[in-house]
Amino acid sequence: MGVQPKPAAATQVRTCRLATKRAKAETVAIFAVFALYAAFLLKLLLFSRALGSERSINLIPFASIAKYAFSHSPGTGKVAFANVVGNILIFIPLGVYASWLRHRAAAWLTVLTVASVSVAVEIIQGVFAVGASDIDDVILNCAGGLIGMLAFWLLSAILRGRSRVRTAMAVLSLLSMPVWGYFSFIIRLHM
Repeated sequence: MGVQPKPAAATQVRTCRLATKRAKAETVAIFAVFALYAAFLLKLLLFSRALGSERSINLIPFASIAKYAFSHSPGTGKVAFANVVGNILIFIPLGVYASWLRHRAAAWLTVLTVASVSVAVEIIQGVFAVGASDIDDVILNCAGGLIGMLAFWLLSAILRGRSRVRTAMAVLSLLSMPVWGYFSFIIRLHM
């Protein structure tokens, strides 16, 4: 004679299974959009120009930013804004995703992760002559990563729970997916 589970216990098991499936689906969504973001980042920073098309190196901190700030030539304002703000904005998602992926890591390790990605991109750009290798880009990228980390910490403080944060990350990731697709399409048109 088998023991029949109590109806409340069966309902609890079903609820637990649904929660586990939902958590897996949210995690898959976050990783899928992170992969799309990473592909966009690689395309933008490394594969949007032909090999050997551009090589310049700046190792003096804030030299490029100062050049933009004090230049009075026409058209420099748009280029400066796109470069400075673009370098910050493009690394905000990396700060958010790195914080989510390494939620138990010390903050300095997450900053080190963002900085390492930025330095690696600048080195690759310099070696293969597919962009300007600039220490200012690393500084701006790290600032963007820090903003992303702070946004993640704020989200975590407001939601107070790993599962709630995961749900919010999944929703925000899915909402950002058309943005990454659009930007990838725009980059393809400019090649």
